[in-house]
Amino acid sequence: SFISFPDNQDVLDLIEKKHVGIFSILDEQCKLAKCTDSSFSLAMYEKCSDHPRFGSNRTQKARGLFAVQHYAGNVEYDTTSFLDKNKDELPKEATDFLLSSSIATVSKLGLILYDKSGNGGGFGVSQRKAVKKKGSSLSRASVGNQFTVQLKELRLKIDMTVPHYIRCIKPNDDLTPNNFVPAVIADQLCCAGVLEAVRVSRVGYPQR
Repeated sequence: SFISFPDNQDVLDLIEKKHVGIFSILDEQCKLAKCTDSSFSLAMYEKCSDHPRFGSNRTQKARGLFAVQHYAGNVEYDTTSFLDKNKDELPKEATDFLLSSSIATVSKLGLILYDKSGNGGGFGVSQRKAVKKKGSSLSRASVGNQFTVQLKELRLKIDMTVPHYIRCIKPNDDLTPNNFVPAVIADQLCCAGVLEAVRVSRVGYPQR
């Protein structure tokens, strides 16, 4: 008979779906001029408020917070510095300092850093033109985008292999030896999906 199990696809859509996912909204805000953590929060509340896994009450909105109902439970996030962390830009002063060096190797290092960060600074026009296209804030991959791509690549590699997993369970919250707290262990087994795998195994299915 068919085995029913929790589907996490709706959470994945909330996080990474194009145009309406949290990562997509964040990337869009990072590309626009004069956007702030507050404008990101407002855009996210507007587009995600109707999603059943997204939570934002009046108090959370006033503080720039939101919650996501993950498989393992409800998690609250603070949007403070979300834009800066997603851009992951190097300080403009750092690239300017390296580019101003008379040593060719150091100056070249400044160009490489500029290519990654997109910080223009006050160096020569010819140097700016040489890396403007690659260093543009519109063309750089954000941290969220890099994470999404790397996660998809990892999942493809896992699908091509036959992995064996070792689950490490924390016996108690005090980190003391010979102290096994059943509630703490059971919660970890549930959140990690181990109980679901055991349930499928007991029915006799070879695939977990």
